[in-house]
Amino acid sequence: MVTIFTSTSLREQTTTRVVAEQIFSALDSLGIPHKEIPTNNIWCRDYMPLLLDRHQPRYTRYRYYPDYLRDSKTYLSTIVDTETLCLGWHNVVTHWPNLIMDGGNYVLCDNHVIMTDKVLTENAGYYQTTILRSLEQGFWNKHLILLPWDMSEPYGHADGMVAYLGDNKLLLNNYGQLHETGDQAFRKRLLHLLEPHFEVIELDYGGKPHKDSWCYLNYLQVLGAVLLPCLSEHFDSDSDRAAIETFQTIFTEPIIPIYAEPLVRQGGALHCVTWEYYNN
Repeated sequence: MVTIFTSTSLREQTTTRVVAEQIFSALDSLGIPHKEIPTNNIWCRDYMPLLLDRHQPRYTRYRYYPDYLRDSKTYLSTIVDTETLCLGWHNVVTHWPNLIMDGGNYVLCDNHVIMTDKVLTENAGYYQTTILRSLEQGFWNKHLILLPWDMSEPYGHADGMVAYLGDNKLLLNNYGQLHETGDQAFRKRLLHLLEPHFEVIELDYGGKPHKDSWCYLNYLQVLGAVLLPCLSEHFDSDSDRAAIETFQTIFTEPIIPIYAEPLVRQGGALHCVTWEYYNN
């Protein structure tokens, strides 16, 4: 059984309350339980423990001390103490008490884990080989794939670049529609790293993409549906319609559009503000 968690701040903040209400409504209609975490940081994906295995639900904590928060006077207070938060959770362990990590920079793909190399940057005090060996051991010897950090995205999150579909299929964001030379070179570099391990499906929405079309990959898949972040309140913009049509060709489950522009303005979407807890 899976429960979807969100931060209390998502519902309490005026700007994001509309998103929370739509998420809760969609989950209720699907009969999926949801709970709230008492924190002042809406991006619960980033600080909650990492799922190591869906079939034997075990989670691991890490040191949540990202540079984009610790170097900011405004957001320093939003660094969540997950040790206290998860106290008493029987299936949460701590593999890396000193290794700085971020749940947004973690994509579990059965026997693989995808991260960006920002994990090396944030732990520059350790030898890279030590970091990589420690990560693979903590991930139960899953094969770790490090992607280059997409420097147009300040957080270094892998979950804004790829999403796992199961059956060895991987969804890659729409880098192919970004026609600058640097973006095409970056796309080819990603494909070079991913194609030996996965069947890669590249997102493409046709025509000229919206500047925020990156957000559609940041969806939430639950039992029975895919919650898709959208940029227009009535899901009727050209980019929203194109994204809905595209995702309908990828998934057999119904697509439930969620107005997520208040999140997108802050740099994230639905995957970022939700966290799955499996408790078999």
